[in-house]
Amino acid sequence: MPVERGNRKRAFNLINSFKEAGCEVDYLYLDTYDHDDAAATREWIGEDHFYSFRNKKRSLPVFLKRKVRKVLEILHIPFLFRYYSVDEAISPDIDAFMKDFFEKHRYDVVLASYLFNSRPLLFAPEGCVKAIDTVNAFSFKRQMYDAVGYYNYQFSLKKEEEARGLKRADWVIAIQEDEEAFFRTIVPDRKHCTIGENMPKTEAYVAEGRDVLFLGSYYVVNREGVNHFIKNIWPKVREAVPDARLKLAGSICKHVPDSPDYIKLGFVDDIGECYRSSRVVINPVHYGTGLNIKTIEALSYAKPLVSYEVGVRGLNFDSPIALVAKDDREYAEAVIRLLKDDEKAMELSQNTELFLDEYREKNRAAIEAVINGA
Repeated sequence: MPVERGNRKRAFNLINSFKEAGCEVDYLYLDTYDHDDAAATREWIGEDHFYSFRNKKRSLPVFLKRKVRKVLEILHIPFLFRYYSVDEAISPDIDAFMKDFFEKHRYDVVLASYLFNSRPLLFAPEGCVKAIDTVNAFSFKRQMYDAVGYYNYQFSLKKEEEARGLKRADWVIAIQEDEEAFFRTIVPDRKHCTIGENMPKTEAYVAEGRDVLFLGSYYVVNREGVNHFIKNIWPKVREAVPDARLKLAGSICKHVPDSPDYIKLGFVDDIGECYRSSRVVINPVHYGTGLNIKTIEALSYAKPLVSYEVGVRGLNFDSPIALVAKDDREYAEAVIRLLKDDEKAMELSQNTELFLDEYREKNRAAIEAVINGA
């Protein structure tokens, strides 16, 4: 808490999905960053279900590796320490902690959120289902970072190292189907499924006005995509639809300069109202791994969406749920069409309902399979 970034929304939605399936959920919080405050999370999950581990300590080799890596990042020397190891982000004290923890607590399912938090699975007792919610395929992170000129090497993994971590689990949970297919190639002897983002659906509608919305975090690929949209696409939209307004919401606003050409809303208390008042939602990212959670969120609010291919990767749909552009020209034309064409906007909005019905049912079935160890 607060649920202000995609990874937090993922944890929030997944916990709720397991609760909806009849599970009682305990939450082990890794107290890693000094600026994070777990009070709201503790209140949400419940005092009797909240546990915490102080994840501050690092082994000497990891400590030194990180210091050297930071210098290389500053110097833009990308040849050494470009990849993480699977246990680099967790304290070595976790071993003794988890041994004691599992002596006191018994679970049917132990679920690690992210591969880098999978070490506790080594100490889970026999008889429980061990699962990893991968969230991303980290073997592709390095390629993505290089594409946007990002010199932070955090969380990039070699394929062999990713496979080593995944083998700790009985179940490998992907967030979208393309990544499930990839995980099957590197750990074929594990059980696999896809559990996407379960979000409530909204009845189809088309908002009045000409507002275009991007809601997202400051993540590097969001910054690249939004700045590209503002520079190369938005002027074409404004030329064709002079009364169109671009709204930016979320922590992305901290990384985009002030301008009269768009409105920066910052962190919004009522995300629903932000979506409902917008005619079109954009997802202009060019790169990424995992699932674009903001895509599913926009669909859950029945919004006409414009995206590049990467924004809808891993989603299978029979009827169009978004206008998907191959280049900037097509992207501008798609936004303009949805601002002008009520019929097309309503068609996309209506298609989100059927898509979400099927999507949520697949997620429900996958969760049941994990719970039952099927």
